[in-house]
Amino acid sequence: MKTRRFDFNFRPLQINIGFAVDGSVPNKQNYDADTGTYTPDYTLTPLIIQPQVSCMDKDEFLAAGSINHQLANVKWYEIVGGVSTLIESTNTNYEVITSGGQAGRIKVKKNAQPKVPITLEFHAEFSDLRTGQLHTIVRTFAVTCGNSTMFAPQLILDVADQTIYNPLTDPDTQTVHASLRLGVNECATANRIFVWEIYRADSGTWTEVGTDTTLDYDVTVAADGASCTVNRNLMGTELYLRCRAKYDMGGNPSSVALTDAAPCKIVAFIRRIPKFEFDVTGVPINIPVGILAITPEASIWNAKGAIQNPERELLPLWYIATNKASGTLSYTQVAHGLKPTVPTKTMSASYGAVIGLDVKDVGPLCAFEDTDGVVFEDADGNVILIK
Repeated sequence: MKTRRFDFNFRPLQINIGFAVDGSVPNKQNYDADTGTYTPDYTLTPLIIQPQVSCMDKDEFLAAGSINHQLANVKWYEIVGGVSTLIESTNTNYEVITSGGQAGRIKVKKNAQPKVPITLEFHAEFSDLRTGQLHTIVRTFAVTCGNSTMFAPQLILDVADQTIYNPLTDPDTQTVHASLRLGVNECATANRIFVWEIYRADSGTWTEVGTDTTLDYDVTVAADGASCTVNRNLMGTELYLRCRAKYDMGGNPSSVALTDAAPCKIVAFIRRIPKFEFDVTGVPINIPVGILAITPEASIWNAKGAIQNPERELLPLWYIATNKASGTLSYTQVAHGLKPTVPTKTMSASYGAVIGLDVKDVGPLCAFEDTDGVVFEDADGNVILIK
């Protein structure tokens, strides 16, 4: 009898391991000695770490993917100051899952010390079913804590960096509130002063609100300086608002000079009318002989339905052209408004006429000035605004 031997020569199994922080609690803390608080505080909201262990068999004998459910002898060690300690099930500072699809998952319920990280070392074993080889998995994960006792003041405004103003549907005024924070705490009122500024496009500079007593009619700063109201209907096409803060921990912020290092926040307000549709309605199919005028109506709508009071921002323009058997028509503007009276005198007895409708954005309210740049005012000194 002749024999031939067959041997399996498997290529090495590739094992990959990573860690995922489950939930919104990060693996880095800050400690504020002034208040004795941690952010976040793991004793209140634990940190959850999930090892993600997977394998890849180049011989395709084993299915690729997660092998957490096949891990054995799952353990975690805590290493602090170079001392390694096995985390037992009786340790109330941690909670470890040792089997199933979440094997290795650990819940951290203690806080780290500032500048002294906690190193968590993950141990597990995996048996290669092809060869019987036992793979030992060891990987570390660090939990750190920074010292945030001396926070730099942070200026926060309660509006988006860019706000789109739709004059057809949005309120005209918007109030911006400022907050100066040291860590998670609001700065004492006596220690800070807010300065509100407008960007002047004509000069390319920032100046404080109220500097131009004639044209700063669209922005009003509250008496306490902590908020600023923008009348977006009067701001033109856009407005850039900057808030800076003077801060002095000794309670004398007025003595602080504003520099580029001062807490600062810039926001923009942009006037923009979203896409809308319009059509001609209310016209007869045939115009009887002798009718001198018709009264068509403009129907204007957007994605939300019919636009209410559209003439506040939109101007319907009506045109009419004598129809022809062929060739280009010549349109003449004859009326404006939602429901105008359009004369029929240009109609051809043979081919009739064509009515056209166009709807224009009339633009924002702006100050009216002469060729020398002098702003027009009424007898009481009020600025005259036009669209």
